[in-house]
Formats: sequence, structure tokens, C-alpha cells
Amino acid sequence: MDEWKPKPRSRRMAAFRRNPTPTFKLLAAVLIITFYLLYVSIYGVASPVDETSHDLIGPVIQHRPWTGPSGRADEAKTKKVAEAMKYTFAKYKQRAWGYDDILPVSGGKHNSRNGWGAFIVDSASTLALMGLWDEFMLSLDHIIDIDFSTAEGLVDPFETTIRYVGGIVSLIDLIDAGVVPPKLVTGEQRLALLSQATILANKLAPAYDSPTGMPYPRVNFKKDIGQGDPPELYEKYPDKVRYENPSIGPARAGSNLLEYRTLTRLNGIEDYFANASLSWAPLVWDKYIQKPPGLISAPIDITTGAPVGRQRHWDAGHDSYYEYLIKAAILAPKDRYSKAYEERWLQAVDALRHSLATRSSYADNYNPQHLFIGKLDGEWYLNEQSHLACFAPGNLMLGASYLAKPALIKTAQALLEACHHTYASTSTGIGPELWSWEPMSNLPPGTFSPQSPRQRLELAHHGFWVVDPSFRLRPEYVESLFYAWRITGQKRYRDWAWDAFLAMEKHCKTDFGYAALQDVMAGGEGKRRVKHLDESESFWAAETLKYIFLTLTDVNVGSLDEWVFSTEGHPFRMIR
Repeated sequence: MDEWKPKPRSRRMAAFRRNPTPTFKLLAAVLIITFYLLYVSIYGVASPVDETSHDLIGPVIQHRPWTGPSGRADEAKTKKVAEAMKYTFAKYKQRAWGYDDILPVSGGKHNSRNGWGAFIVDSASTLALMGLWDEFMLSLDHIIDIDFSTAEGLVDPFETTIRYVGGIVSLIDLIDAGVVPPKLVTGEQRLALLSQATILANKLAPAYDSPTGMPYPRVNFKKDIGQGDPPELYEKYPDKVRYENPSIGPARAGSNLLEYRTLTRLNGIEDYFANASLSWAPLVWDKYIQKPPGLISAPIDITTGAPVGRQRHWDAGHDSYYEYLIKAAILAPKDRYSKAYEERWLQAVDALRHSLATRSSYADNYNPQHLFIGKLDGEWYLNEQSHLACFAPGNLMLGASYLAKPALIKTAQALLEACHHTYASTSTGIGPELWSWEPMSNLPPGTFSPQSPRQRLELAHHGFWVVDPSFRLRPEYVESLFYAWRITGQKRYRDWAWDAFLAMEKHCKTDFGYAALQDVMAGGEGKRRVKHLDESESFWAAETLKYIFLTLTDVNVGSLDEWVFSTEGHPFRMIR
């Protein structure tokens, strides 16, 4: 593979480096975009990567052919999901408008993402795909008026990129593609959206001022500098290791390429794509020993680029780097490194199949063995999987379809069957946050074993035991169902998505929205009452409801042959 050699100027834009005032930044961003649009109006579309045509046909990803009504929308069910989104939006608007989150049990409001209204920005692409235009226009007005020059507290560049920057540039793509009716959005509003994304990206740019180009865990908007995790994070998580230099997992370094490549395509400024490319280059072209090949050891010191730990897996903190490898190749197949991204993804998938995935040994006539995804830490095999890792089956199906690797479809289906089993085994019909199992005896022994009578009983009944019984409204399971339905055309995945929605509608709905659950094993016949947690993150609207809707609606809405979905569920147009 060729060595990545970024241009020295790619770290940050010089025009925004000297602590500019908010007024100057806004003026500069508007001028840059205005000149770019003027250039486009005269000379046509321009892009530093010269890949903006959407009229070429690439590999077919979605299932073909759809017969009879199979690919059409289930109108009754999609209406119910849209009603859940309308209810979510209405309660948020009533009680927490402008704040990041609503507290769905108490009806309070909370800022968890710097106070810019994360719910509004993150959910807007869902409103567009569902055609909820009254709510969409309210969101659009708010997004245009956000002051991204200031922030409450330190800013997390990873979360801010996927939720805010990704949310805004996805809206522009949806507008340009005609998903949003042209009569609803003026040219000035589109320009204002692009200006907002540009301003925020410039404020996040100090994250990439590390010696390696890998991002700092936080950005101080007052000082315009990147810095390490705040001290209170170590107080909240006492087991978190404090290293000599700021250190991050692969997901933080490798989950911004889709967002910034799209921004570069829209505003013509190469620096954003260059920063994102520089950020994950040490992972894609990892110079350290990989055991097994394809898996990045982490955490990683952003000053030296060296791993300071031996954690290797596809779970939380690592997940979306592997997700973006194949998605980067699909988004821009003509990119000079797209084949390298495909190869690295296939290598990581091979490691997942042979070193991370293990079948549960505990089985009977009612509970067959299931294929779960574990983790490696040094020489230890950690036999635990979180809900977040349930994104992997969908990602494998996406890559398998794109690269014509049908054998991977079978692996993905087995992994998805296991995630479905965790849902089907609970009294609520909703899967837990974290669980463990006993691996087959001919594989490396697992690190964990059941520690309580409840866990031993769960193992006997279900073939796994629950470690963290909460449900945080997470989307990963229904995300994989969306990919499975669109790629295989097998109706059971649509049915499973509907089952999951009904369970969430029954157990998570509150007076002020939809709430997380304390214990998914509660609420059954003869069991204790379900207890809600007073939290509802923006991904409930940005992803969970979106993926359920897309699974039940017409297959041409958000087609995988035209759109690539980010790790936050935001669709970006493919660059053909």
C-alpha cells in the first residue's frame, strides 16, 4: 500500500487559526462559500477530489428483484413509526426546545452536547425521510440560528462531528437530491446551512493539531486548542486509565471521513477531507504489529501514534472505524485509496470471524448455539458483547453485497440471529446493554462466568446471561435489521423490526417522550414493574426510529444504491 503523505497545510485552515472573532469567522465562511457558489454558477461543479457526478451506476447493493408488494411500504406500520417520531418531537418542543435532550420521565431539559440543540440537528434528517415537513421547517430555522462560535464546556470532536456536522451536511445532500421538496428551502437557507457546517468544522479543527493528526479527545472553544479528557471524566469513571499523553480509541480517529469528505464536496475546501484522511491514516496503514492482522490495538497515544493498550475488538470505542472502512470505499469508489480501505475492512472482518466471534456452548432443544462477538485484551478473550456491537451484522452485509462476498452474508445472518435472540429472550422483548456467554470448549476459554443466581438462571434458560440489563434506546440492532432486509429481501427482518418497535412503544413511551429502561428483564408476568431511566439521547430520533421506518417503508427511500449512512444514521450521497 502507498504511504499516506498529507500536505503540511492540511492540519488546519490558516484563515481561522489566529483566534478569530465570531463575526469574522461567520463573514469569512460566508465569503468563501459565496465565491465557491459563484464559481460553480460560471464554470460548473468543482471539487478538489473531482468526484461529484451521481449519474454512474456502481455495484448493486440492495436486493433485486422485489416481487409483488414486497418492496413497497407497509403504510399502516410506517404511519405508526412516524407517529412515534411526531410524539417525540412534540414533547421535546413543548418541554425542552433548544436544549440537547429532553428528560422523558420528569419532563425536564438537559444539555449533554454543548447546548446547541443536539436533538434538533440530529433528528432533522429523520424528519426529512419521513416527510414530516412542519417539524422539519422548525428544525431548519433553529439550525440556521445556532451560534457555533461558543459552547457550554469542552467539546467532544467525535460526537460533535457525527451528530452536528454530519447532521447538517446530510440535510444539504437531502435538499440537493430533492428528498426535501424544493419549494420548502430557499437558496439562502441552503447557503446558511453550509455556512453553519463550515463554521463548526473550523471550530473543531484544533482537534487535529496533534503531532500525528489524530484528534484530541476534546476541543476548548474559548482558547481554540485541542486537549485531553477533562478531570471529571476520571471521577465519573474511576477505572479509566490516565495515560501520559491524550489517548483515544480507533473510533475517535476513524469516524469522521464520511462527514468531512461530504463537507469538502459541498464547499470545495479540501482541508476538511485532508484532516479526516490524516486522522485515520495511522490506523489504515498501521505500522505496529497486529495480532490478529486487521485489528487495531488501543488505546492509542495521539502524540506518538503508538498503542498504549492491547484492546482489540469491534465493540464500543473501536466499532465505527471498521464501519467506516467499507463505507468510505462505497461513498467514493474512485478514491485512490478505496481499494486499500476495502482490503483493510476484509482483513478486520476475517479477524472478527476467526478471533472474536465464538459460539455459545450452552444449548438445548429450545436454545440453539448462537454466534456472539467477544473482545481481545492482551492474551485474554473477553466473552462479553454490548448492544453497540450489533451494528456489525449490518456492516458485514453491506460490505458483502458491495464486494460480492456471499459467504459473509451467512456469517452476518448468524451474528444478527444472536442479537435477535437477546431481544426475544427478555420479558420486554428488548435486548440488554451488555451480556456474556460460555464459549464452546474447543475455543479459547472466556474470561467471565456468571456471578449471581439470576445470571446462572439466565444462562440456563437463554444460553447467555445479562451483565448490564438496561436499554438506552440504542439503534444498532434495528440498524442491522434495515441492512438485512434491504440486502437479502427476507421478510423476517421486517417482522423483527416491527416486533422491536412494538416493544419499545409498549415499554419505553412516557408522558414526555421515550425513555431508557433500567432492566429489560422486568415487566413480564409475575415480574417486577418496568422502571424508566430519565434519559433519551438524540440517537433515538436520529437512528432508532429512522432505521425502523426505513425497514418498513418503500425500499427506494434511502436506497443503499444511492446513499451511505453515517455511524449516526445520516445519509450522504455517493460520489460516482
